[in-house]
Amino acid sequence: MISDQSETIVAVATPAGKGAIAVVRLSGPAARSLTEGQFRRQTQGQLHPASPTLGAFWGSRQNHLDQVLITFFQQPASFTGEDLVEISCHGSPVVVRQIVETMLEAGARLATPGEFTQRAFLNGKLDLAQAEGLRDLIESQTAFQAKLATEQLQGALSLRLAPMKEEIIRVVCHIETALEFVEDEVEPQTRQELAAALQKVDRELQELEQSFALGRIVLEGATVAIVGKPNVGKSCVFNGLLNQDRAIVTDIPGTTRDVLAETIDLHGIPTRLVDTAGIRESEDRVERLGVEKSLQSVGKSDASMFVLDGSVPFEQEDWRILELVREQPCLLVVNKEDLPRRLEVPPQVEAVCQSTVTMSALKRTHLQELRAALLGVLLPARSGEQESAPLTDIRHKQCIQASRQHLRAGIQAYQSGLSEEFPLYDFRKALAALGQITGETTVEDLLDQIFSTFCIGK
Repeated sequence: MISDQSETIVAVATPAGKGAIAVVRLSGPAARSLTEGQFRRQTQGQLHPASPTLGAFWGSRQNHLDQVLITFFQQPASFTGEDLVEISCHGSPVVVRQIVETMLEAGARLATPGEFTQRAFLNGKLDLAQAEGLRDLIESQTAFQAKLATEQLQGALSLRLAPMKEEIIRVVCHIETALEFVEDEVEPQTRQELAAALQKVDRELQELEQSFALGRIVLEGATVAIVGKPNVGKSCVFNGLLNQDRAIVTDIPGTTRDVLAETIDLHGIPTRLVDTAGIRESEDRVERLGVEKSLQSVGKSDASMFVLDGSVPFEQEDWRILELVREQPCLLVVNKEDLPRRLEVPPQVEAVCQSTVTMSALKRTHLQELRAALLGVLLPARSGEQESAPLTDIRHKQCIQASRQHLRAGIQAYQSGLSEEFPLYDFRKALAALGQITGETTVEDLLDQIFSTFCIGK
């Protein structure tokens, strides 16, 4: 539901629970007057824009609730583009609740999730892609996630799309001019040049679309299954990457009989490590169940770490595991380098695995090399800092896919010599699909879907 901007909304802008301070936020035409009705300070007069004022906040029953610091932001120089007030009070849940209830009784309405940011969008303070970047920044768990979200909040995606949209608009205007002035029919050579310009846009959009593979992992995290036959040191590798003894380690094959999972910060990528049971044929019913869970974990993971024991030859069970990891990115880990080497890695294994690390998980050697190699397997296209931020939202990817589909259809119609009305339809559709990313062309249902994912107070 689109926010009714004639109403003044209120919500708590800080996390729930006890704290030193909390912030209650109001936005709307009556934000200042409602606040001043409950605020007492030594000097008389109205609240001044962007000038924090200390005083007492009184409840609706004329009872003193708390000493607060109030900051008033006058439209349009506020986050929402409306008159906005932030009440900084002590972080007692009781005090916070009483202040909100007082504002509701005074005439404000409780804000819905994301309504403050929706109003900022509706008032032109930020576009839709920037609003989604703000949401991702709030939800970020690692520094790398926060960095990408900040770039989107600052308009990185919008700026990247701008020249592509301008090029489509230029071609559309050229074709519409030719339709308007029939005597100035577009020459064949010009048609080829305009089609080539749009093909360049399609390639740029394709590059942006392909970046979603990286963006999805950055935003959602990755899952890596640690697989191998029993007693190769999978749990030692697992513990080493966690830097704690999470899994039980013994020299008895088949010790791990269930799946263990923990999440680490892998250079900014939330990575869920799954320690699986050793994969082998067994008569033990419990161990067989563990093996079945291991096979399921491999199928659901983004990548695998195939662990081999460097002190024993490559065996038939290893061949079976190789077939399991063949269809996904794989890192080969040759463990137990502290023991005499007897393993010869078959060329077929090296062909399947993107990288190889030799280490001693027991002595925890080469863990940094293991982390770097694992990152390289998860993000093979990443080399240092990327020039531009990747797509991190499935909605953006779907918009780009729709835009490319219409763009290619229009180019084909244009190059085949059809009347200008046919390619124009597709080119306009391609432009509208890109406009949905930033909110230039959107519908109420889409706004409801997006802003409902925000927290209340934002």
